[in-house]
Amino acid sequence: MQVPWRAAPRAALSSPLTLLVSLVTALLLGFVVAAAVMHSAASGSAAVAHQQGRLCAEALHPSVETDADHREIASAVTVFTDLAQGHPTLIGTYTRERRTDFGGATTLAKFGYREGATDHLRVIEGGAGDGLWVPKSIADTVGVRVGGRGLGGRLPPVTAIYEDVRDPLPAWWCSERHFVVPNALDRDELATAVVWMPSFESFTALPEEVGGRTDITIRFPTAQPRTVDEARALLAEGTARVEPFEGFGRVVSHLALPVRNAEQTAVNVRSAILGLVLISVLIGLAGVATVAVQWAQRRHRELRLLWVRGSGPAALGGRAVLELGLPLVVGGVAGLGAARLLLPVYAPSDVLPPGTATGAALAVLAVVVLALAVTAVTAALRAHRSFQVATRGHRVRRVLTALPWELVTAGFAVWAWGRVQNSGLATTDSVGSLPRVDAAALAFPLLVVLTAALLATRLARWALAASHRVSLWSRPTAQLAIRRLAAAAGPVTGVLLVGVLAVGTIAVGTAIADSQRTALEDKSGMFTGANSVAQVHANLTEVPEPLRGSATIVGFVTVQDRTALVVDPRTFRDGAFPAPFGLDPALLAEPLRVGDAPRREVTLRGLPPLDPSAHVPSFPKLGTSGWVVPVDLVENRREIGSWYVWSSRPLGELTGALAAAGVPYRNVTEKAKAVQGLPFLTIQWTFGFVTAIGVVLAAVASIALLMAVEVRRRQNAVSGAFSTRMGLRPAALLRSHLLELGVLAAAAVAIGLTASAVSSGFTVPRLDPAPRLTPVPEVPDPVPLLVATVVGGVLVVLVAAWIAVRSVRTAKIGELIRG
Repeated sequence: MQVPWRAAPRAALSSPLTLLVSLVTALLLGFVVAAAVMHSAASGSAAVAHQQGRLCAEALHPSVETDADHREIASAVTVFTDLAQGHPTLIGTYTRERRTDFGGATTLAKFGYREGATDHLRVIEGGAGDGLWVPKSIADTVGVRVGGRGLGGRLPPVTAIYEDVRDPLPAWWCSERHFVVPNALDRDELATAVVWMPSFESFTALPEEVGGRTDITIRFPTAQPRTVDEARALLAEGTARVEPFEGFGRVVSHLALPVRNAEQTAVNVRSAILGLVLISVLIGLAGVATVAVQWAQRRHRELRLLWVRGSGPAALGGRAVLELGLPLVVGGVAGLGAARLLLPVYAPSDVLPPGTATGAALAVLAVVVLALAVTAVTAALRAHRSFQVATRGHRVRRVLTALPWELVTAGFAVWAWGRVQNSGLATTDSVGSLPRVDAAALAFPLLVVLTAALLATRLARWALAASHRVSLWSRPTAQLAIRRLAAAAGPVTGVLLVGVLAVGTIAVGTAIADSQRTALEDKSGMFTGANSVAQVHANLTEVPEPLRGSATIVGFVTVQDRTALVVDPRTFRDGAFPAPFGLDPALLAEPLRVGDAPRREVTLRGLPPLDPSAHVPSFPKLGTSGWVVPVDLVENRREIGSWYVWSSRPLGELTGALAAAGVPYRNVTEKAKAVQGLPFLTIQWTFGFVTAIGVVLAAVASIALLMAVEVRRRQNAVSGAFSTRMGLRPAALLRSHLLELGVLAAAAVAIGLTASAVSSGFTVPRLDPAPRLTPVPEVPDPVPLLVATVVGGVLVVLVAAWIAVRSVRTAKIGELIRG
């Protein structure tokens, strides 16, 4: 057998379009598999980052909290330092509240020392580091001044007055929140800010009457983990590091659950996208096979000559690899590079754990080898069928075409719908727990799109087969368009299949991802009631001046399973989260029954008997059950369980305004951290990658359409040239090509969007990680996606039509007839 390899590299340059298409196909194939590996790994990193945003960075490393008698504090700190075995530690010491005078009237105060504490405070007056730093709240209460000495001169002089530390705490203070933020509304807990001592020696020398039991915190400052591997290593090292402390106090470890959640997130995303990636790889390999077939068509004369000279099918398949192999390898490498460069675009994080790039490279290598094998086998089979068994026809292809694949995928879709109902993502009952991701359940909307694509392809094939019966010569533009479609039924149905898959996948991915993003936003707002919340005293009846127009005061009453909100109709809409159903302000002037609250008279402490006739389906904070009462009906505000300021501003602005006005507050909450968002983000990241795959498929469909037009250049040129010679105007020829290609693109867009709308409409309400919170996820507005899809389709059609018409205008009829 003769292996024709010498002329292969040079011969490949004679078909630059084939080389370009091979390169682009391999690029997209390599991008898909590399992006899948990187996306799933990046999801774990994104989960770590998300949970760090909800936790205290300084408390990620396991730490220790204990207490000791103040007289033994020096020896206790020495013991703890030795147990740390040289690892950097940050030890904080805090006395309990004691009556203290600072040269005048006595007040409750506590003293503390933490190395570097004064570097993280905002000084109001003074600032020397060799004396006491007194918080403004104490200084204003008893008139402390810089230079004063407390306890008859036994305390160091006051050298600074500082701004009290308040929520939201900076990262350096967050681990010490319980000790440095006073509980201004409850005297049973810590209720004063800390008076900071200038040194640990001065702290140990505090007089006995302000000493007593002393709280000790032992933190281990460390770099924040960025990946799941780093978080897992930090947890393991930290757990081992605090083990010697277990007999001395309480070990605090907040990282165990986030590590498990991040690991599970990466697994969930990987399992959810695996099926789609496999389908995309199969489509990509089918594209490679198509390129190999077209190569064989272009090289038919040369292949026949080589066949006559003794080359067998295997040798001719090797010739295809020699010509197309380099573009496939280069395209795969380019796809790997594109997946890495575009990581911030399609993945939730750009931080990859070690080894991810290697895994992605191995995946790309595997698909490139498969692409080379498909090229060789396709070319060999084409040669075998052309030169050895040409009379046998295409039985295998006819059998595969006749099989009702759409019924198979429809059956899988029905099965997946059962998984959505029974074991999909709507089974999570607790806020914060991760959903049990069922890959089959997530595949339901995609299976519906695939079924619609296969059905549309079969109907299009039947229609094109029967199109010879259509006679529209009174409208030659339409008749010629139909005949061209019928003459290229195979490429046309292939483009339609991939186009429907692309449009449907993009629509499904964006719909579900956007619905999860909106659901998290709405559920968080309905759960907290506002963007930021702070509990205040019952005697606060008006918000401070800086908050007017952006805040309101609400009361909260709970008796067993009955809950009511007391609202101010004048200001409620200023600070409350906007109700999804569009609350009518006039309804707030009278009591409201919310959701499924009982339709009978009820009595709650501090409120008049309630039996309202007005009803709303849901309400901020109450969800779908409770009552709303205007504040004018409340006779004694102190009988209401608790009062809160709700604001549309960020938490820092709310607490800053309250502190500036001298309003005591506690129990602050903000919408961004009220609900564990990781379950929602897991689904959002999964379908974000589905959208990315849809974009890749759209690129494949566009390239396939342009390639089909280019491959038919000679046929289009001959038919177009004869048509114009017979009187068809150039404008009519352009309209004919626009009609031909536009019908194909419009069918793909219409079928893809319709299938995605149906499947998303059924799926989105079921993909609810927190079903006990309102509202239910809803399908987002489809108009922006529709406009973008139509614009993209129009651009592709215009380019393809321009290529087709240009081939006619530049053709030389004599050469075409002789060719």
